[in-house]
Amino acid sequence: MLMVSAPLSGCFGEADSDVSSSSLQVNPEVLVAGSFQEVELTASDRISIYIPYLIKDSATGFVQNTTVIDIGRGDTVTLEMLVPPRITGVFILVGEYGRVHWPIREQSESWESWLSRGGDSGTDSQGAIRVPANNSTFDGLEVHSSVMPGSVSVKFVSSIRQASVTPDEGGAQSTGLVHGRIVYDRLFELSDPTDTLDPVDGKAGYFDRWAGQGNAAYEDAALYIIGEMEGFGLEVVAHRYEYTDIMNVQNPEAYNICAYKWGSVVPDEWMVFGAHFDVAPPANAVLLDPHIVGFRTYGTRAGAYDNSAGTAMVME
Repeated sequence: MLMVSAPLSGCFGEADSDVSSSSLQVNPEVLVAGSFQEVELTASDRISIYIPYLIKDSATGFVQNTTVIDIGRGDTVTLEMLVPPRITGVFILVGEYGRVHWPIREQSESWESWLSRGGDSGTDSQGAIRVPANNSTFDGLEVHSSVMPGSVSVKFVSSIRQASVTPDEGGAQSTGLVHGRIVYDRLFELSDPTDTLDPVDGKAGYFDRWAGQGNAAYEDAALYIIGEMEGFGLEVVAHRYEYTDIMNVQNPEAYNICAYKWGSVVPDEWMVFGAHFDVAPPANAVLLDPHIVGFRTYGTRAGAYDNSAGTAMVME
């Protein structure tokens, strides 16, 4: 959502004064991380601001990553902004009204580290150029290695993360969108190393579930996930993909397990959560193509991180 309000005194084209972060007031003063929220941006001078976060157009539902907005003296702009869930605040870059060239951070650094090394001085070898809106409400930015962007002022706005559960329940590792402890319990169930008499993998968890070659452990894990999803009351459809190896033998290569919960308010809109539930197996002695030797060539038996963690998140 984008709304602009201007008092009468802001309509007579006063000259720009020296802009700084103090020229921008943000309401609320402390933002909530992990969810879209309305943020009011009020300028005491004519300024442009670069917001390097996700912005949502409430009229269209379009979400855009970063934007640059001009704000007149005394004007207020209201945006729907998403603050990342695992940071302590956001950094908004402030420049002169109508500014085109902006400094940017490196892909491998945070805005906090960018600022601490003096990135706001604008002397880096690359910057970004403002691009007019195209099929969206908001202007965008394009990176150009030849741009010398010049200095900017930076406004820091604190944020808090409102966990839905206590730290003892996993809240310190959760955004509040999922229950951290429940996800952990599911992860442990999938990768439980307790020895058992299970003829498939000999473990309480679902080990050795690499895809293909008619792997019984993979099939066992697929049936487990299908049963759990059906137990949640979801409509489950399993898609099986096969391949033919060099011996002209057809083997099951992979499942897609799709679980559907149909909406009633907006049934034609989709929200999709996905993860691969197979794991990469341990290396074999000769590291040959698995389609030749019939078994995989790398990885672990449990796959707790890759990708039991993702599977647990989707299931919960």
